[in-house]
Amino acid sequence: MERILVLGTGDAITLNCFNTCFILENNGKYLLVDTGGGSQVINQIQKVGIDISDIHDVFISHKHIDHLLGIFYVLRMVCYKKSKQEYMGKLNIYCAKEVKEIVEKFVLDTFSKKYDEIFQENVIFHEIENEQEYLVIGYPMKILNLYPKEDLTQYGFQVKLNSGKIFTFLGDIPCSEKLYDKIRNTDWVCHEAFCQETEKEIYNSHQHNHSTVKDVAEKMRNLEIKNLILWHTRDNNLANRKELYTQEAKEYFAGNVYVPDDLEEIIL
Repeated sequence: MERILVLGTGDAITLNCFNTCFILENNGKYLLVDTGGGSQVINQIQKVGIDISDIHDVFISHKHIDHLLGIFYVLRMVCYKKSKQEYMGKLNIYCAKEVKEIVEKFVLDTFSKKYDEIFQENVIFHEIENEQEYLVIGYPMKILNLYPKEDLTQYGFQVKLNSGKIFTFLGDIPCSEKLYDKIRNTDWVCHEAFCQETEKEIYNSHQHNHSTVKDVAEKMRNLEIKNLILWHTRDNNLANRKELYTQEAKEYFAGNVYVPDDLEEIIL
């Protein structure tokens, strides 16, 4: 089965849903994409029916706390399970050099000597750069520089699914014009959508380098994207978010629109 297991859908300061992160599954192999802002990532993984012992690949888009902090709880659990011989093999982390340095320093400063040794022996970092290619959970993966405006590095990726369709993850910033030719006519795009168009002045979406639903829908229509996943949103109206965001997106976008809630499944 090829699917997305949605762990969280919120932006950095949401309280009523978890921060945006997900698991990409390819027939029993799992890639954890971003890790949210805390220990709840472990609960979310459990709630979607995955044993953390079966996760051997993690992709971290950038160093912001709502995407990075959960990795320390994942590592702590992996080290614990490894000490009990309940975790087989290595854990691969795909991230920028600056993310690797943050993670290694935090582990060194906070983990016990026993778990630090397990970490050093069993966690493999892959320092990603633009256009690099990997084979991850059976998928060819190409790294994409997302060209953030802030003074940090942020990466996304594209993978070729078993069907030959292309799945693209664009982190939590608006799609850069530099990426248009790379994603044009592709099958699946995951894109942030901070709020509705009518809320942009309330939440200052553009000042925070985020998009409204309309922004994303118009851009993805022009790029002829077939399936659009919208997340990394505010949590002000979760009960109606799916309906409202879908309705706004369909005014400007002709393809399929997905506005998942936490713990939903999307079949690819």
